[in-house]
Amino acid sequence: MNTLISAISNREHSFSDRLILYRPSADDFQAVFDIHANPQTNHFNPQGPMTTLEEAHGVLAHWQTEWDEKQWGYWSVALRSDPERIIGFGGISNRPRFGGNALVERLQRLHAANLYFRFSPEVWGSGYANEMAEKALDMAFNQIGLKAVLGLTRETNAPSRRALERLGFEFIEMSDDEHALGPQYIYAIDAKTYHMKYL
Repeated sequence: MNTLISAISNREHSFSDRLILYRPSADDFQAVFDIHANPQTNHFNPQGPMTTLEEAHGVLAHWQTEWDEKQWGYWSVALRSDPERIIGFGGISNRPRFGGNALVERLQRLHAANLYFRFSPEVWGSGYANEMAEKALDMAFNQIGLKAVLGLTRETNAPSRRALERLGFEFIEMSDDEHALGPQYIYAIDAKTYHMKYL
């Protein structure tokens, strides 16, 4: 059995051109911690890096519960060329662990989801987050039938803002919270805009 078949045989998954998108499993907790505890990946995160493995277990359990209840949520992401190494996490959720109750209420009211991605710095600049996000938008609008997907970032996080804009998101508003990273910027793409751009 080749490496790819061996790695995916016991995991629910889907593919993009270069990536394998796994339903998160309990075995992913160390990767959850390693990526979310890295100061580089938290440069624009107001909460800062993860500090304990217990936090990683809690986040992973939250993601797994979402999948159990809805059959969609955030993915664990690996390369097709290296399927046993998790390089990041991302996808869509209407009950994100990060963002607070106000965001969850807004997403459910709008019949929308939040787009999230966090990848190891080792693979930054390779376009993997964009590739994963395109697959997530396809799921949101063509499989689930959501009305919109939101993307939240900070004013100072220019790379994230550019990534959202390349995907077709439009800036809709900024929060009034005060933070050293600047206000939170809220972007959105609706089903009509998505279908005009991608179909």
